[in-house]
Amino acid sequence: MPILWAASIRHLLRHPAQLVLALVGLSVGVGTIIAVDIATASSGRAFQLSSQAVNGAATHEIAGGPKGVDEQLYVDLRTRDGVGLSPAGGGGVRPALAPVVEGYVTVGERTMQVVGIDPLADPELNAGGTDVRPTAGDPTRWFTQPGAVVMAAGTAKQLGLSVNQWFDVDVDGKTYRAVLLGTLPDDKAGYDSLILTDIAQAQEWLDALGRLSRIDVRVPDGSNGEAAAARLRARLPAGVRLEQAQGRAHQSVDMTAAFTTNLQAMSMLALLVSTLLIYGAISFAVVQRRRIIGILRALGATRGNVFTIVLSEAAVLGIVGAGLGLLLGVVIGRGLVHLVSQTINDLYFVVAVNETVLPAASVVKALLAGFGTALAGAWLPALEVAGSTPQLGLRRSVLEARAVTLARKLLITSGALAAASGIVALTSGRSLLAGFVALFLLLLSAATLTPAVLRVVARAAARAAGRVSPVARLVFGDVAASLSRTGVAVAALGMALAAMIGVSIMVESFRESLREWLARTLRADIYVTAPGPGAGRPERKIDSELLKAMLATPGVVDYGMSRRVTLDLPHGPIPLDAVQLAHGGYANMALTIGDPGLTWPAFEKGDIVISEPLAYRTRLNPGDTLALPTDSGSRRFRIAGIYREYGNDRGTVLMSLPVYREFWHDDGVTAVGFYVDRGRPLQQVMAGFRDLARGKQSLFIRSNAQLRDLSMSIFERTFVITRVLYWLAAGVAAIGLVSALLAWELERSHELAILRSLGLTPGAAAVLIEGQTGFMGLVALLAAIPAGLLTAWLLIDVINRRAFGWRIDVHLSGAQFANALLLAVAAAAVAGLYPARRVARAAIASDIREE
Repeated sequence: MPILWAASIRHLLRHPAQLVLALVGLSVGVGTIIAVDIATASSGRAFQLSSQAVNGAATHEIAGGPKGVDEQLYVDLRTRDGVGLSPAGGGGVRPALAPVVEGYVTVGERTMQVVGIDPLADPELNAGGTDVRPTAGDPTRWFTQPGAVVMAAGTAKQLGLSVNQWFDVDVDGKTYRAVLLGTLPDDKAGYDSLILTDIAQAQEWLDALGRLSRIDVRVPDGSNGEAAAARLRARLPAGVRLEQAQGRAHQSVDMTAAFTTNLQAMSMLALLVSTLLIYGAISFAVVQRRRIIGILRALGATRGNVFTIVLSEAAVLGIVGAGLGLLLGVVIGRGLVHLVSQTINDLYFVVAVNETVLPAASVVKALLAGFGTALAGAWLPALEVAGSTPQLGLRRSVLEARAVTLARKLLITSGALAAASGIVALTSGRSLLAGFVALFLLLLSAATLTPAVLRVVARAAARAAGRVSPVARLVFGDVAASLSRTGVAVAALGMALAAMIGVSIMVESFRESLREWLARTLRADIYVTAPGPGAGRPERKIDSELLKAMLATPGVVDYGMSRRVTLDLPHGPIPLDAVQLAHGGYANMALTIGDPGLTWPAFEKGDIVISEPLAYRTRLNPGDTLALPTDSGSRRFRIAGIYREYGNDRGTVLMSLPVYREFWHDDGVTAVGFYVDRGRPLQQVMAGFRDLARGKQSLFIRSNAQLRDLSMSIFERTFVITRVLYWLAAGVAAIGLVSALLAWELERSHELAILRSLGLTPGAAAVLIEGQTGFMGLVALLAAIPAGLLTAWLLIDVINRRAFGWRIDVHLSGAQFANALLLAVAAAAVAGLYPARRVARAAIASDIREE
């Protein structure tokens, strides 16, 4: 046994290039998983800490509609109705109450959440239930100094602010002056994105005079607390409800579940490719030692000894690869944090991530992923070498015969995996997990198909090329005759290419579907929007006097307007768009279910129209009803139709603006689309709008083309992460191809030296190597194209549909296959560079003697 260990260590030290390539491939696979975990965990943790800081020690909250609740309710509950909140007989508990006004402001380029509190209400309920008195500054000016705010010391330092310094805050396009009254210690988690101010000041900034965002409530645990909450709920007026304090935060985090799952699945692809890389590396290591292992077996080494040695090598490789992958994942994760948080801000909720989080579970996952991947990849080579007879089992002819037999069996396995993928996809209902299972089965089908395709195509090419040149016949014939070396590497590359093609088709199809949808729905010439972070925020509205002035601008011939708010429904917060469309505007709305002649008249009378994602998630159809919380209580609205919409994956409720104002008593307008007389230059009208808004409100004023470009840029930003992940997976496959070809070339050094001695020039030898690698890259692409098309179908009609509810039209173009072709050619060319250079410079005599 010591001799086996010595032989193993000596071999690994003599072939460092293969070892390094295997480690790099495995570490990239593990690092991709860890990077996604860090990015998603950091964003989730930042939002969780911020929510805890904002919610304080509250167990419940009193919430109303989009405008919040009337502050008089808080006064009544604390004074006149307070008696009714106490239990009969005077015993028991009485709920603690505290008013809160919250919204978003911009300081410089940074988005922050402003929280207005009343320090005299209940200290336990203010800002996390902790002491929020500043460690610097004069706290007595809280009530006397207009614009006084408090923020974390670290945040103030990042913004370049010091105590008593004045600065500007931008709210809904309006600028207000604020002064930093004091700072909070940095050890208060979750405060780095918050600005605390007096509740009256927050009401002024957020244009919410007389309104509260919510009333925080604290009741003790147990039956007494439940009884107190029941008494409080009974005292609330219609349209106001008592909810669990963390319920809304949990719903917000749940909204990103599908997005997170997609990222994790894409990261698993790189690890799956790494498994094939490890399999190839261990197989080559075993093949290169076939003579030594055969001798040791003949001298008494048992099958178990050999099996243990091979798996031990893989285990060490897995542990080291996992450690390197963990470090690499931290580095990649820091870059992904920005991309993930930006996507969450674009699609879900506002979050500011100021530190990265490495969950302990991710460390365990890295170790298990690296160790498990290495063992899984080495298991078959270990069984093969342990089960072989010493004299024949590891001879080249026997190995290649086994490889051919295995390729035939894998061809049958490929068909079975493809069939299983289709069955899972078609019979699994709406399960997103089953959709990803079907996807990975399909990718494995592509991998198991590739070796057989490589052999068939290589033999056919050898026969055809043999009529032209013996060297050309050798180029292709050697590929077919070395399936044990080339098959696994080409299979890994083929699987990565299939994923790349599928993702490219999905992204391009989504892009074209979005572009067509924008072209149909965005018909106005100029769009004016109230600025500010957070879609559906009540403070985002255009100044009413400014709106009247813009509507009276010469050249404006028609307009449509909308008010966007967010409603808290049982299945999560849902945007509501209340619209007043321009004349003929209904023709621009793409109904997927519903007769336009019936849907839109019913819509104007009070029915609603819902988007495809909402209809898919809630299983609602035209004729059903949806309960919405109005100012006068919950009311059921009949659904008149379903329309196509790509604005968000939660879904949207579309309602007539007059109907919305009737039930929610909100005259605000979030956005307006202006139709301009064709004889009037758009830039002139837009300049007039900016002149009117100057000094009153900073509005987003964009032309139709500018708004489309902005929408497409958000789309491109959303899919940057996807592209990064599939390029990482492709990189692992390319590393696998380099490793395989390097090992193959080292083993063929004797054969190539003989060819050189027979007259093959160094240049011709290099061309031979590059021709073989290029051929293998093209075969991998050939096998990947049909699998890539099926992958695209799974991504578009199964996974994206189940994850987001969108219906995407398939668009095919040559550009979608260009990246895959580029990767195949580039990976093959790079893989052949070193072997070609080595062959061209090798000493012929020494390579012939080496055998």
